[in-house]
Formats: sequence, structure tokens, C-alpha cells
Amino acid sequence: MDLYRLRDAPRPAKLAAVLFLLVLGYSYLFAFLMVKTWSGLTPSQVSATYVPGPPMNMKAMPEHSTSTEKPLELGSVPEMKHTVDTNLLIQDSHIHIMIYAIVAAIQSMIILGLGWPGWFRDSMIVLAFGFGALDFAGQWLMKAGLPGFAWLTILSGWGMALVYLFVLGGTLRAMVPRRTA
Repeated sequence: MDLYRLRDAPRPAKLAAVLFLLVLGYSYLFAFLMVKTWSGLTPSQVSATYVPGPPMNMKAMPEHSTSTEKPLELGSVPEMKHTVDTNLLIQDSHIHIMIYAIVAAIQSMIILGLGWPGWFRDSMIVLAFGFGALDFAGQWLMKAGLPGFAWLTILSGWGMALVYLFVLGGTLRAMVPRRTA
């Protein structure tokens, strides 16, 4: 039994659902670009962002430093790699996990009105919450020195996008008036 049917909801409720999902999709595009820019899209790039590197060998440093001024050649500047230390991961976890939960709750309220079969509806709700939790579980496991969990973070990001697409598709389908014969 459905809690409600989005198809039969008042127009402002339908409008709110569609606009929420469109703006969420807009933010997901920027999230993808941010991850691509700062972390990377492969397991090795993602794990390099979180896995602690070896400590710096201080014996390799010269005893005395000298300073000279030279013109900067941009071609010789090494690529800067973004890394996430424990303090930044705590900060990211605090806000991201809370936002993931809020987004999953709102998506779940929309899912409840889509008239999907119970098994599919329940699966989408669990996945909406689960992928956000697994995203940061993978990050914390990498921070603990387990680089093999980069795949979990990558899979979770794609999983959140997939749930989003299902919910968006179901919502847009509910907006189209039914044909009556």
C-alpha cells in the first residue's frame, strides 16, 4: 500500500519534487568535477588522496639552506597533489554524512509516492542512505592505511548517482498525465 501517489499530489508538491531533484543533479555535476579535479577517478588516484604517505626523510635535507631568486618556469613546476589529512576528513565527514542523510531522506519521501513495487522501493531507500555511508567508510578505511578500499568510495559515488537517476526518472514519469482509454 502506498503512503501517497506523487502523480495525484497537488501541483506545488510535484514542482517541489522536480526542482529539488534538478538542483540536486546540478550539485552532483559539480561534485563529480570536484572529485575529478582534486582526487581523481581511478582507485590509485583516490587512494593517494587518503592513504598516509611515508614520513619525510629528514636526513635527505641539507643542513644549511641557501636562497636564490630564479625566474619561475611553469613547465618545471611539479603537479600539486591534493591530500586529505585526518582533520580535514573529520570536517568533511561531519558535513557530508549529514547532508547525505538529508538528501536520502528527501529522496525517500519522493520514492514513497512513486508507486514502485515494495521490494524496489525499499531497495532504493536503503541504497540512498547506504551509498552515502559507504562513501565515507571507504575514505576512513583508506585513511587507516587500506588503499584497496578506494573502489568502495568510487562505487559509492556512482551508486548515489544511479539512485538519483532512478528517482529523477520515476518522478518525471509521475509528472506525465496518464493516458485514459
